[in-house]
Amino acid sequence: MQLREEFKFDIRQVMRLLPADGKIKHLFRQFTLSPRTEGRARSVKNFAEALGFSVERQALPFGVNGMLKQDPFSDNSYCIVVNEKLSIEAQRFAVLHEMGHYFRHEKHDDPLAYAKYFDLSEAAFYVDKSEEREANEFAEALLFGNGQLVAAHTICLGDISKLAKYFGVTQAVVKVALVKLKTGYGKK
Repeated sequence: MQLREEFKFDIRQVMRLLPADGKIKHLFRQFTLSPRTEGRARSVKNFAEALGFSVERQALPFGVNGMLKQDPFSDNSYCIVVNEKLSIEAQRFAVLHEMGHYFRHEKHDDPLAYAKYFDLSEAAFYVDKSEEREANEFAEALLFGNGQLVAAHTICLGDISKLAKYFGVTQAVVKVALVKLKTGYGKK
């Protein structure tokens, strides 16, 4: 399988979204350039907490993998909530996806502004397909960017289950990413 080297939304674009704070950019570089530590996928929970998020696992309604909500007690005033009913691998991707909403869609200049991803009703939640796609692209850039997926594909000899374990995500996430790299999906 011939894979392209990069996704439409790549790590360079992620870095442009980040505040000028060198600490935050350093944490992102560390996470993306070293996806594995001590023989396993790097902890996304530790990564999110280092960025100032609190991370919670809760039972969420069917079809809701996670949400971003305001939290005055976390360092950056946001909490990432993931559905505890999901596999650990799916929860990992959900955390990165919610970080995508934070960095791509939330305005951080007004701490009292209404967060559109905050679930007020326990039953209803905000869905914008383009923003959901953009949050997925953000997560994919963090996990697979900088040629990480291409390199791992070679190391794992294209074995989907090994790739999923390598990145600590579901096989479905890896399959979607491979299709995007193979076809150039989303390329301008």
